[in-house]
Amino acid sequence: MKTLLLFSAVCLAVAHSQILEPCSPPPLWEARVSRIDPTKRFSERAKLSYDGANRRVRRIEEVNLLEDKEFFDVLYLHNTEPGTEYRLNLKSKECEKRELSEPWRPFEVPSNSTYLGESYIGTGAVPGAGVLTELWERTFETGDKYFGVYTVEGCIPIQEEFYSNRTGLVSTFFFDVTGGISDPNIFIPPRECM
Repeated sequence: MKTLLLFSAVCLAVAHSQILEPCSPPPLWEARVSRIDPTKRFSERAKLSYDGANRRVRRIEEVNLLEDKEFFDVLYLHNTEPGTEYRLNLKSKECEKRELSEPWRPFEVPSNSTYLGESYIGTGAVPGAGVLTELWERTFETGDKYFGVYTVEGCIPIQEEFYSNRTGLVSTFFFDVTGGISDPNIFIPPRECM
Protein backbone atom coordinates (compact mmCIF):
# COMPACT_ATOMS: atom_id res chain seq x y z
CA MET A 1 0.00 0.00 0.00
CA LYS A 2 2.84 2.41 0.84
CA THR A 3 4.42 1.65 -2.54
CA LEU A 4 1.14 2.47 -4.31
CA LEU A 5 0.82 5.78 -2.43
CA LEU A 6 4.44 6.65 -3.21
CA PHE A 7 3.93 5.78 -6.89
CA SER A 8 0.75 7.92 -7.02
CA ALA A 9 2.56 10.87 -5.41
CA VAL A 10 5.43 10.62 -7.90
CA CYS A 11 3.01 10.45 -10.85
CA LEU A 12 1.12 13.48 -9.56
CA ALA A 13 4.38 15.43 -9.07
CA VAL A 14 5.55 14.56 -12.61
CA ALA A 15 2.19 15.54 -14.13
CA HIS A 16 2.15 18.82 -12.19
CA SER A 17 5.72 19.66 -13.24
CA GLN A 18 4.69 19.35 -16.90
CA ILE A 19 2.22 22.25 -16.65
CA LEU A 20 4.02 24.99 -18.54
CA GLU A 21 4.06 28.54 -17.27
CA PRO A 22 4.16 31.35 -19.81
CA CYS A 23 7.67 32.64 -20.47
CA SER A 24 8.74 36.22 -19.80
CA PRO A 25 10.12 38.24 -22.73
CA PRO A 26 13.04 40.63 -22.28
CA PRO A 27 12.00 43.92 -20.62
CA LEU A 28 13.63 46.09 -23.33
CA TRP A 29 13.49 45.38 -27.05
CA GLU A 30 12.85 46.87 -30.46
CA ALA A 31 11.20 45.38 -33.52
CA ARG A 32 9.43 46.12 -36.72
CA VAL A 33 5.78 45.21 -36.56
CA SER A 34 2.96 44.65 -38.97
CA ARG A 35 -0.57 45.06 -37.61
CA ILE A 36 -3.63 43.93 -39.54
CA ASP A 37 -7.34 44.33 -38.89
CA PRO A 38 -9.12 42.88 -41.94
CA THR A 39 -12.63 43.90 -40.85
CA LYS A 40 -11.63 47.59 -40.80
CA ARG A 41 -9.32 47.21 -43.83
CA PHE A 42 -6.57 48.44 -41.57
CA SER A 43 -2.90 47.59 -41.84
CA GLU A 44 0.28 49.30 -40.73
CA ARG A 45 3.99 48.71 -40.54
CA ALA A 46 5.96 50.42 -37.83
CA LYS A 47 9.09 50.45 -35.73
CA LEU A 48 8.26 49.55 -32.14
CA SER A 49 10.38 50.35 -29.07
CA TYR A 50 9.25 48.55 -25.91
CA ASP A 51 10.16 49.18 -22.27
CA GLY A 52 8.16 46.71 -20.20
CA ALA A 53 9.83 47.64 -16.89
CA ASN A 54 8.81 51.32 -17.15
CA ARG A 55 5.58 50.68 -19.10
CA ARG A 56 6.51 52.73 -22.18
CA VAL A 57 5.97 52.03 -25.89
CA ARG A 58 6.88 54.07 -28.96
CA ARG A 59 5.41 53.17 -32.36
CA ILE A 60 6.64 55.06 -35.43
CA GLU A 61 4.67 54.10 -38.52
CA GLU A 62 6.57 53.56 -41.74
CA VAL A 63 5.45 56.20 -44.21
CA ASN A 64 4.39 54.88 -47.59
CA LEU A 65 4.19 57.79 -50.03
CA LEU A 66 2.03 55.71 -52.37
CA GLU A 67 -0.76 55.53 -49.79
CA ASP A 68 -3.08 58.48 -49.31
CA LYS A 69 -3.45 58.21 -45.54
CA GLU A 70 -2.02 59.72 -42.41
CA PHE A 71 0.97 58.21 -40.59
CA PHE A 72 1.77 58.68 -36.91
CA ASP A 73 4.56 58.62 -34.36
CA VAL A 74 2.85 57.55 -31.14
CA LEU A 75 4.37 57.49 -27.65
CA TYR A 76 2.47 55.71 -24.86
CA LEU A 77 3.63 56.57 -21.34
CA HIS A 78 1.77 54.35 -18.89
CA ASN A 79 4.27 55.25 -16.16
CA THR A 80 2.80 58.74 -15.67
CA GLU A 81 -0.31 59.57 -13.66
CA PRO A 82 -2.56 59.71 -15.56
CA GLY A 83 -1.07 57.77 -18.47
CA THR A 84 -0.24 59.99 -21.43
CA GLU A 85 -0.28 59.51 -25.19
CA TYR A 86 1.57 61.78 -27.62
CA ARG A 87 0.35 61.37 -31.21
CA LEU A 88 2.39 63.20 -33.86
CA ASN A 89 0.98 63.31 -37.39
CA LEU A 90 4.05 62.70 -39.58
CA LYS A 91 2.57 64.58 -42.56
CA SER A 92 1.11 67.68 -40.92
CA LYS A 93 3.55 67.71 -37.94
CA GLU A 94 0.60 68.42 -35.63
CA CYS A 95 0.78 66.79 -32.21
CA GLU A 96 -2.04 65.75 -29.93
CA LYS A 97 -1.46 65.03 -26.26
CA ARG A 98 -4.17 63.07 -24.46
CA GLU A 99 -4.85 60.89 -21.47
CA LEU A 100 -4.59 57.16 -22.12
CA SER A 101 -7.96 55.42 -22.07
CA GLU A 102 -6.62 51.86 -22.15
CA PRO A 103 -4.74 50.18 -19.27
CA TRP A 104 -1.18 48.90 -19.70
CA ARG A 105 -1.07 45.59 -21.54
CA PRO A 106 2.45 44.24 -21.80
CA PHE A 107 3.67 42.28 -24.80
CA GLU A 108 3.77 38.94 -23.01
CA VAL A 109 1.69 35.83 -22.59
CA PRO A 110 -1.12 36.75 -20.15
CA SER A 111 -1.23 34.82 -16.88
CA ASN A 112 -3.62 31.85 -16.81
CA SER A 113 -3.15 31.29 -20.55
CA THR A 114 -3.50 27.81 -21.98
CA TYR A 115 -0.44 26.22 -23.57
CA LEU A 116 -1.37 24.86 -27.02
CA GLY A 117 1.95 23.23 -27.91
CA GLU A 118 5.10 23.88 -29.90
CA SER A 119 5.66 24.41 -33.59
CA TYR A 120 8.52 25.34 -35.88
CA ILE A 121 8.62 28.40 -38.08
CA GLY A 122 10.59 27.02 -40.99
CA THR A 123 11.74 23.48 -40.27
CA GLY A 124 13.22 21.53 -37.40
CA ALA A 125 14.53 18.89 -39.83
CA VAL A 126 17.52 20.98 -40.92
CA PRO A 127 19.75 22.46 -38.19
CA GLY A 128 19.45 26.25 -38.09
CA ALA A 129 16.59 26.36 -40.61
CA GLY A 130 13.78 26.95 -38.15
CA VAL A 131 12.71 28.56 -34.90
CA LEU A 132 10.91 26.54 -32.23
CA THR A 133 7.92 28.43 -30.83
CA GLU A 134 5.26 28.04 -28.14
CA LEU A 135 1.59 28.76 -28.82
CA TRP A 136 -0.70 30.18 -26.12
CA GLU A 137 -4.32 31.27 -25.86
CA ARG A 138 -6.63 32.78 -23.29
CA THR A 139 -10.25 33.84 -23.11
CA PHE A 140 -10.80 36.61 -20.56
CA GLU A 141 -13.81 37.05 -18.29
CA THR A 142 -14.93 39.93 -20.56
CA GLY A 143 -15.07 37.57 -23.56
CA ASP A 144 -11.91 39.08 -25.10
CA LYS A 145 -9.62 36.48 -26.68
CA TYR A 146 -5.83 36.29 -26.95
CA PHE A 147 -3.53 34.10 -29.06
CA GLY A 148 0.26 34.41 -28.98
CA VAL A 149 3.34 32.80 -30.51
CA TYR A 150 6.69 33.24 -28.72
CA THR A 151 10.09 31.65 -29.33
CA VAL A 152 11.05 28.89 -26.92
CA GLU A 153 14.59 30.30 -26.75
CA GLY A 154 14.50 33.83 -25.32
CA CYS A 155 10.69 34.27 -25.29
CA ILE A 156 10.76 36.64 -28.28
CA PRO A 157 7.31 37.68 -29.59
CA ILE A 158 6.48 36.42 -33.09
CA GLN A 159 2.71 36.94 -33.36
CA GLU A 160 -0.17 38.15 -31.21
CA GLU A 161 -3.85 38.18 -32.01
CA PHE A 162 -6.37 39.95 -29.83
CA TYR A 163 -10.13 40.01 -30.23
CA SER A 164 -12.66 42.14 -28.38
CA ASN A 165 -16.09 43.48 -29.28
CA ARG A 166 -14.60 46.99 -29.19
CA THR A 167 -11.58 46.39 -31.45
CA GLY A 168 -12.52 43.35 -33.50
CA LEU A 169 -9.63 41.04 -34.42
CA VAL A 170 -6.21 42.71 -34.53
CA SER A 171 -3.20 40.62 -35.58
CA THR A 172 0.34 41.82 -34.84
CA PHE A 173 3.45 40.22 -36.36
CA PHE A 174 6.93 40.98 -34.97
CA PHE A 175 10.15 40.76 -37.00
CA ASP A 176 13.73 42.03 -36.83
CA VAL A 177 13.50 41.89 -33.02
CA THR A 178 16.60 43.09 -31.16
CA GLY A 179 17.28 43.23 -27.45
CA GLY A 180 17.71 46.59 -25.76
CA ILE A 181 16.92 50.13 -26.91
CA SER A 182 19.20 51.67 -29.55
CA ASP A 183 18.22 55.31 -28.85
CA PRO A 184 18.07 56.21 -25.13
CA ASN A 185 15.92 59.27 -26.01
CA ILE A 186 13.22 57.29 -27.82
CA PHE A 187 10.78 57.66 -24.91
CA ILE A 188 11.04 61.47 -24.83
CA PRO A 189 8.05 63.13 -26.57
CA PRO A 190 8.78 64.62 -30.01
CA ARG A 191 9.77 68.32 -29.92
CA GLU A 192 6.60 69.19 -31.89
CA CYS A 193 4.63 67.96 -28.84
CA MET A 194 6.37 70.17 -26.29
